[in-house]
Amino acid sequence: MAQDISIAVLTDVHGNAFAAEEVIADIRKAQPDIIVNLGDQVWGQANPAAALELQLALNAVEVRGNNDERLILPTHQLTPAHIRLQAWLAHQLPERERERLATLPLTALLAEESVLAAHGTPASPWDSLLFTWDGQAFRQRSDHEVRERLDIPSSVEVVVVGHMHREEVRMLDGRLLINVGPLSFQNDGDPRARWALLTRRNNAWSVRHRRVAFNYQACAAWIRSAPGIDVSELELHLHPVTDPLLVEEVVTAP
Repeated sequence: MAQDISIAVLTDVHGNAFAAEEVIADIRKAQPDIIVNLGDQVWGQANPAAALELQLALNAVEVRGNNDERLILPTHQLTPAHIRLQAWLAHQLPERERERLATLPLTALLAEESVLAAHGTPASPWDSLLFTWDGQAFRQRSDHEVRERLDIPSSVEVVVVGHMHREEVRMLDGRLLINVGPLSFQNDGDPRARWALLTRRNNAWSVRHRRVAFNYQACAAWIRSAPGIDVSELELHLHPVTDPLLVEEVVTAP
């Protein structure tokens, strides 16, 4: 029988020290055996230097997010808004940390290789496992689409990802697939920060999604007060939107 274990998973902090502080306090109360950070750690403007320090103190297992890669991408691969944010973050964060985050591994295997952690999919932090976005709404991927993205070891019983800023749990071919909700930029209208607690007890896996309140007004005030900020981020913190989710398109294969 495999050993009982608990794994805390956080993702998509996006430089939000205000959310990170509250979530990390909640994680510490849970006293998990392992902490995993699924990436996109600092690509945002709500005190990213402090957010980085909070995440470093976790000594978490880390994988690379797509926005971690943006920290050092050539400017010709970025939009004008991303160029400005990349330059601003270069003044906020040590170069060694930006390079470290941008070159973290894509995946991590945990708990005797029974849990695989990735940002988007095991193959790419830019792709998505359980959801896709068509420009107007989220759509849940079909089982076939998910299987195409799961070229992983047979020992894996659980896959945890972030990236799409939504919470989801699905069982497929005997595997537990989990999309962990974000600390920043929620897509369901609820401004609370998210993390997940994955637990194995008596050889059975379960997951509990956690939602933690944080002072998003203080977060917005910090953004207003900092020089060089793109204030368009304010709306994402102050008025989180509820993006439509198309669930009727899910196709379950026999």
